[in-house]
Amino acid sequence: MSIPPSRVAALLATLLIVLVSACTAAASPSQQPTERPSLAASAASSASESSLPTPAPSGFAFSVEAVIGYYETRGFICDEIQPSATAAGHFYQGCQMEDADGQTLAVGFVTNASGDLADAYASVRAPANEPFLEPTHALDHLSGFLGAMLGEVRGTSLLEWLAGHLGDEYAQTTIDTLVVATYTQSATDHSRLYLELADRDYINAPAPSAS
Repeated sequence: MSIPPSRVAALLATLLIVLVSACTAAASPSQQPTERPSLAASAASSASESSLPTPAPSGFAFSVEAVIGYYETRGFICDEIQPSATAAGHFYQGCQMEDADGQTLAVGFVTNASGDLADAYASVRAPANEPFLEPTHALDHLSGFLGAMLGEVRGTSLLEWLAGHLGDEYAQTTIDTLVVATYTQSATDHSRLYLELADRDYINAPAPSAS
């Protein structure tokens, strides 16, 4: 179930504050999740100006190193980079932490052969004893992820879309060269909510050959 339209406008101001905070931290400079293949299957602390990340050529606002560094400063524990299970010639790294409410927060990043971001997702999973995650409980993490992926201006442009569709079984939009989707764990399992962004090369990449 998505957030009722009557609540969307009230949430946007809060989401904007969270997104701006995430952008500021990402621009300044973890149990690990498995790679989430949905889109492929369907087609920190302040730093000096000299250390600011440069935009990645894939349409993401920051380099994967800057984004992972930001999440590590927030307490996420990240696994080692490994070959992608969903896209040949790509590599995956995931990070995860448990928040004060017992929810599992996760992020995952797929890079291409040049080391540029090609796909990224964030998710929130309800505590183990709760079979359903209220969409509002996922807003802080997922809206902040928009800022970390797109920067303040582009991330802000998707806040209303995210607030209106978070909790849908599947909803998709685009921004510039990226496809953006939010979805549930499955049609019957709403205990985990996702936000994913991917470029077309990742979506069209063949699956790795069986070894």
